[in-house]
Amino acid sequence: LKNWITFAVIFICVQNLVALQQINIGAIFYEDEFDLERTFISTVDNINDKKSNNFKMLPLIRRVSETDGSMILQREACDLIDNGVTVIFGPSSKADSDIVSLICNYTGIPHIQFDIFNEETVAEKLNHQMTLNVYPAQLMLSKAYADIIQTYGWRRFTIVYDAESVQAPTRLQDLLQLRDIHNDVVRVRTYKQGDDFRVMWKSIKGERRIVLDCEPDLLVTLLNASIEFKLTAQFNHLFLTNLDTHSANLEDLQDNVTFAANITVARLRMNAIFNPVNNLDIVPLPGRTLLHDLLYDAINVFANTIQNVSSTYQINTHRLRCDFSEYGSVQPWAMGQYIYRVMRTTSGVNNTDYRSTDLQFDEDGQRINFGIEIFEPLENYGIAFWDTKGQITSQHVVTSSAKKLIYRVATRIGEPYFMEIPEMVEQNVTGNERYMGYAVDLIKELAVLMDFEFVFVPVADNQYGKYNKETKQWNGIIGEIVNNDAHMGICDLTITEARRRAVDFTAPFMQLGISILAYAETPEPKDIFAFLEPLKGEVWMYVMVAIYVVSFLFTFSARIAEEDWENPHPCNKDPEVLENKWGLLNTFYLTAASIMQAGCDILPKSAPFRAFVATWWIIAVIIPNSYTANLAAFLTKSKMESSVTDLKSLVDQTSIKFGTMEGGSTYTIFAESNETVYRLAYNKMNNEDPSAYTKDNQEGVERVLKNNGSYMFLMETTSLEYNTERNCELRMVGEKFGEKHYAIAVPFGAEYRYNLSRKILKLGEWGRLLELKNKWWKNPNSSCEHEDDEDNADMGFHEVRGIFYTLFLGLFAAFCFGICEFLIYTHEKACEEKLRFKEVFVAEIKFVLRIWNNRKPISRTPTASLSGSSHRSSNRTIKSLTKKKMRESGVLSTELSEIVSLKKQVNGSTNQE
Repeated sequence: LKNWITFAVIFICVQNLVALQQINIGAIFYEDEFDLERTFISTVDNINDKKSNNFKMLPLIRRVSETDGSMILQREACDLIDNGVTVIFGPSSKADSDIVSLICNYTGIPHIQFDIFNEETVAEKLNHQMTLNVYPAQLMLSKAYADIIQTYGWRRFTIVYDAESVQAPTRLQDLLQLRDIHNDVVRVRTYKQGDDFRVMWKSIKGERRIVLDCEPDLLVTLLNASIEFKLTAQFNHLFLTNLDTHSANLEDLQDNVTFAANITVARLRMNAIFNPVNNLDIVPLPGRTLLHDLLYDAINVFANTIQNVSSTYQINTHRLRCDFSEYGSVQPWAMGQYIYRVMRTTSGVNNTDYRSTDLQFDEDGQRINFGIEIFEPLENYGIAFWDTKGQITSQHVVTSSAKKLIYRVATRIGEPYFMEIPEMVEQNVTGNERYMGYAVDLIKELAVLMDFEFVFVPVADNQYGKYNKETKQWNGIIGEIVNNDAHMGICDLTITEARRRAVDFTAPFMQLGISILAYAETPEPKDIFAFLEPLKGEVWMYVMVAIYVVSFLFTFSARIAEEDWENPHPCNKDPEVLENKWGLLNTFYLTAASIMQAGCDILPKSAPFRAFVATWWIIAVIIPNSYTANLAAFLTKSKMESSVTDLKSLVDQTSIKFGTMEGGSTYTIFAESNETVYRLAYNKMNNEDPSAYTKDNQEGVERVLKNNGSYMFLMETTSLEYNTERNCELRMVGEKFGEKHYAIAVPFGAEYRYNLSRKILKLGEWGRLLELKNKWWKNPNSSCEHEDDEDNADMGFHEVRGIFYTLFLGLFAAFCFGICEFLIYTHEKACEEKLRFKEVFVAEIKFVLRIWNNRKPISRTPTASLSGSSHRSSNRTIKSLTKKKMRESGVLSTELSEIVSLKKQVNGSTNQE
């Protein structure tokens, strides 16, 4: 019996030791929040089932109606306190009063919220010192949304939110501040439930980027109303900020062919083990929202706190009474205040007890640490993660979309980039087959590399894109992209600072500059005697007359000068005659050689004659040098007809007008530049009447051709090269200036811009861009002769052909005279030698052809006449010298002697007969 009694006592003691402490917890839910109530009860049961807990939570639930006011909330909260609850959860944000927070603050009962509430003021924080909210702070959400938009690179977008939502302006605060700074690119629109949403969507028709803050139950209706305004077209982008958007029925839009916009949604980042997307073992419950997850976290925050506190202190049930008559004398529950402080220091970083990640609170009980997941709701895949440090980490996921990408490519008609094929126009063909050009080929190359389809959309006004300050609208290609009517724009579209503010650009596909297009005047053919034109005809006449007159005067001067009469035979000390070598032939030679600067091997001896010749040499120095200088200037005259060699010389002159295309990138460079020459050129073009500007490049080219050199056109070098290649009457003046680039224009934040840029760079590396340019710029049928260097003054045969003709004529005349003299000489020698003319001629020709023999003997025949010619009528001394040379193997003398001997034999035999 004693043993049984001892056993019973021990059993009772052990049972008392292992008995769990009961913790009453209260919650206030609205009548339509049955899902939240079930989540609350199931979460409490799961915690109570944990064997590691030394306590057991007993849930006490109170239900209220949405029509109930603060008095009912006060009654239910006090009822919970009177029942000894340790904490109160709720109510949700449907409550229009903070009475529960006030009661908990004065009684010291911890109060945990799990829904979005207005940002607290300083006074409210003093009255909410026992309130903890696991929902992310509104200001931190505002920062998150701003970081995401900045990462996307959105510069122009519209913010749309519910005008009746009190919290929306707070969580969109950072984005709304951008509207105050850039109200022309960041617009704000609001709506109210029950309104005709089409009115609001119509006011932002053409917008490509929309930040939409909307309740999940209204989202699909709101988006369907925007379809007819093309706000959900392909390549439009919607960013949905409501953290519960993933619970909306967006699947209804997935099969809608008219809904092709990209949707990005922000939601609270969950731990992987609680995320059905990442953990296949978790089956998502129907109707599960963010509030269910946050209520789960709120209960676990309290449970973990109780577990920590109860391991150190005994948690005694309070004896508080919620009696307002004794309010001033109520002492707050000290243990409750301690539990609240422990909860506030709870960290959910790397803690898998909570569904949401990075759970932390500040001193005011607001959640300041959390993560945001950016995901695509239709395909249900994550894109990136945001943290409170402002860092956005991309998720590397591989997705496959069944939507076919069809790009609308805005362009304009203009050679050689985009042109209509005449045959296709005649056949009324539509679509891409109707067009050809550099831009067409480039888009086709990119389409093959990136696997997309496209359709060309020529702009109605055929303009590149100019901003109208009055209407604040863009026209042309830029306007099509800004107004959401095209996904990209291509042609000879230059990247400018103004356009860069409206649209984005890919990597450039062509580099160029600006140059001057001028009329190429065809030079008149030069006369055959053009080389004589450097000096006037009268000068040539005076020179010729002077040569003849001076030659006669030289002869007369020499004949009267005693020093110029010389002994013809210096060995004869007592000559019978004196000889004067200055006959007309020698004086003419001296005069002509001096004027031609050739020199002469005989010079005068007498002082008067020398003075006379020196005077002539003065003329002989001046005339040739003057001719040489004028000849160089004359031959380069055709290449120096225009004084315009660059932009500065064009601005400095007044005879030639110049202009450019109005509103284009070239016009913008001159209009906005502070460089002196550019400003002078711009002012000069503005002051021209009629206007120096044109509507397009083609009009400028036609104007250059029409004015025949009195008008020049400033245009981009690519278009200039194309026109000069096809029209020989056009030429480029000077070097290019003002570096520019052509690129493809795309909307801001276009996801395909990066891939376009990469593929363009690839085409450049492969040499494909150069091949395309050569294909459309080079003209194989061109007959134009383009000079490599217009400043080159080299002369061709055409300029100096007259000199060669004169040389040929002189050579021909000299040979004619030489032949005549040779024939006369041969005839005289035949008579002298008593031979036939033919025999002497053949012998002389044979001697002439023996060019290696430089000695010619004189004939020794006895019948030779000593008076045959003046050059063989000299004295015996000359004869003896000549005979001596003959005996030194004179071939011609031997041949003539044989001919004479043969002739004598023939004559002797004839006499004997």
